Amino acid sequence: MANLQPNRYVLQSQDGKTKVDYETSNLFGQQSLNLTQGAGPIRHFSGSQIRTRNTEIGNLVTVTTQMTVDTGSTSFSVLIPAISLSSITDRQSLSTDAIVTTHTGPISVPSSGAQEKYQFIALTGNADFVLSALEPVAGALAKAASK
Repeated sequence: MANLQPNRYVLQSQDGKTKVDYETSNLFGQQSLNLTQGAGPIRHFSGSQIRTRNTEIGNLVTVTTQMTVDTGSTSFSVLIPAISLSSITDRQSLSTDAIVTTHTGPISVPSSGAQEKYQFIALTGNADFVLSALEPVAGALAKAASK
């Protein structure tokens, strides 16, 4: 099975304060992202809470980590590079960056200037292919439905 795309990415910063566990499709067929920042708890995002955009430099995966009505929001993005696996047991290491973006809101001070501020975090980790426990069942159902 050559050129298999990974479906799970486990990444962390060098200091271990930022950890990302991203799956392109979980048991329920949805994206999921678990994020740890600093000493805070693990935050879980899934489905429509995760926004992905395929770009020339990789797949940009973004979640909103803080939202306020008046003063803006904060988002966390991670750049996932294109990776090919040689088999379902293959694991590839990777280096990438996360971006914490602070977005200003309608009553932010100052009201002029840059509307976003960026903090870049270097991440390293692994990409692999994880078979879901429901994968054989889903495959059998899809096969039966196509008959």
